[in-house]
Amino acid sequence: METTQTLRQLLDHIDAINPVRYTETRSFTDGSVTGLSPYISRGVISTRLVAQRLLAKHDYASCSKLIQELLWRDYFQRLQQHRPSLYAEALRPGGATRRGIPLAVMHGKTGLHAIDDAIETLYQTGRMHNHVRMYLAAICCPIAHCHFEAPARWLYYHLLDGDVASNFGSWQWVAGNLTGKSYVANQENIDRYTRTAQRGTFLDIPYEKLGRGLPDTLTDVTVPVLETHLPATELPVLSRSKVLLYTHYNLDPLWHAEEDVDRVLVLEPSHFRRFPMGEVVLRFVFDLMKQVRGLKLYCGEVDDLLQHHPSAEFTAKEHPLFAHWNVTFEDRDWIIPHVDGFFSSFSKYYHQCQKHLPEYDHV
Repeated sequence: METTQTLRQLLDHIDAINPVRYTETRSFTDGSVTGLSPYISRGVISTRLVAQRLLAKHDYASCSKLIQELLWRDYFQRLQQHRPSLYAEALRPGGATRRGIPLAVMHGKTGLHAIDDAIETLYQTGRMHNHVRMYLAAICCPIAHCHFEAPARWLYYHLLDGDVASNFGSWQWVAGNLTGKSYVANQENIDRYTRTAQRGTFLDIPYEKLGRGLPDTLTDVTVPVLETHLPATELPVLSRSKVLLYTHYNLDPLWHAEEDVDRVLVLEPSHFRRFPMGEVVLRFVFDLMKQVRGLKLYCGEVDDLLQHHPSAEFTAKEHPLFAHWNVTFEDRDWIIPHVDGFFSSFSKYYHQCQKHLPEYDHV
């Protein structure tokens, strides 16, 4: 897929997905992945829309694995709703205490060819295969004994599909903070799924020896300086009584598309000080905002915007990172909207969702 796709292109792409091929090859870096993740993270399309279009063409058995992966995204969003500090605090006490990211990882100099190549690609494109993300998290957390926060922030900063809940939740899962069991992979596993063949690395050892010591390559760590450089903007001119507030997590071109309203993409400096993202990602967001008719850019605090327009009605889509906004929130499109409680594991969440999934057989 190209860097930016129109909604029509995305819908055509969804309709062309072969879910069986996805299930069989998704774990391989050259496998048949969908490429939809950046557009789901940015709210151009929803997990529910993808699931509905899949089930309009395929039986549930054929696309159950892909729908399960979509439900992982919903699960992490629900988890962040109930655990707002997901990005910083381990969900289980104890674990790694070294703070920072191994310099070898940040510089793409781990000596693991598949990993180093993927890091270089990440810097250039903002994309990284999900299986490689798991390898990276395993190297940083169970292998290098680093707390998840710093390396997870580094990865989030560079990802086109950077999503605080999914990203930090996944790192917590790998670190063992969700299930109590961490994820590790040795060189043989990496070779299999990345189509490489490498020997003599610090991961070229049996599984039972992984994480017992600290590889010399991973000894030095740093806390990277991550900054977002937002353009300067003025307070937008608003002439209508209703204002829709968009974020970099909601760039849905169909949201109230037929209504005569003002539309403002709000990028708060305070938010990006907490969750910085890089230039490649910011450019992607600006490309996507062009697809929302009449959308104005405002790089400033939402409180200032509300104070400047006290008589306007402001509405946004619900998101835990923006729950402090004093505006009207609309629900997002969940695959199973009525499964919304706290679940300590994905398996528990998925079990509840499965009770409702047959309703999609007739979509």
